[in-house]
Amino acid sequence: MLSVLQSHGGHSVQRVAQRVRFATDVEALWYLRQDVMVALSAIDGEAAARRQMKAINSMFKGGLPGSMGPRAHQRFTH
Repeated sequence: MLSVLQSHGGHSVQRVAQRVRFATDVEALWYLRQDVMVALSAIDGEAAARRQMKAINSMFKGGLPGSMGPRAHQRFTH
């Protein structure tokens, strides 16, 4: 997360980077993913941010309880 954020500047990105830097465990980092996504989206756009987040999300495999994994989004069709 830090390496992705450090390639960008700005106060809001640095604030998120500081929160990532001081996260105490994997669970805290898991919940910071959304903040990282928002910061990256503001700079690079949502599509680029999602591509960057794929690599970050893969780092959490096997490190979190099953209930904390990424959710499969289902679309409702009528």
